[in-house]
Amino acid sequence: MIKQIRGEMIGIICAEQKEINEILKLMTNKNEENFRSFKFIKGEINNHDCTAVLSGVGKVSSAICTQVLIFKYSPDIILNVGVAGGISEKINIGDVVIANNVVQHDFDVSIFPNRKRGEIPALSLVQIPCSTWVIEKILNSAKSISNVKVHNGTIVSGDQFINCPNKLLGLNTDFGGIACEMEAGAIGQTCFVNKVDFGIIRSISDNANSDAKINFEEFIEQSSMNAASILSAFIRSI
Repeated sequence: MIKQIRGEMIGIICAEQKEINEILKLMTNKNEENFRSFKFIKGEINNHDCTAVLSGVGKVSSAICTQVLIFKYSPDIILNVGVAGGISEKINIGDVVIANNVVQHDFDVSIFPNRKRGEIPALSLVQIPCSTWVIEKILNSAKSISNVKVHNGTIVSGDQFINCPNKLLGLNTDFGGIACEMEAGAIGQTCFVNKVDFGIIRSISDNANSDAKINFEEFIEQSSMNAASILSAFIRSI
């Protein structure tokens, strides 16, 4: 049975301005509030109260943003929405990846006994699981978006923009990653330790290869629109 959201507040985190622009197009009755170094935009999407915020790029910025969002607004669910690099050959630019779990690929204490690369010692986890009910509901609601192909699997995060085929292969081989980016792992860890339900919606803007920078700049807007359309369908289904 798919769980229903407990309350009314949905938190939405984006790293890039072009990503959040597509979210704000969906939002009505908007008002802004500055707190700490973040601008929070409160409003409604499909008759649900939402608070969107631009975290900035990288794991530290996104972790701080997530914690501030939790303390300030007590969201029932947090969704990280944006773009990512595709890893699997079956995933194309414009496709959307829904995370089953997130991994921080650049976290490595494997030199110590009984520790694995990517493992967070405080949690004894490599893969941080997304909320099952959120995954199921996103995937179900995405069926209504006929022009966007949706995948689900592991999203890997690290503080580096991947544009190297060898690194790309390693992320798939070592972690089973099907998409890579720079925030979801930290957002997931912050939500996990705060016991806040969370989900990750990422649309592919590049294939994380040597053309990644060119593709990212060319396709970020369209990919952000695709991710936003899945978000809208999810919120409408709640």
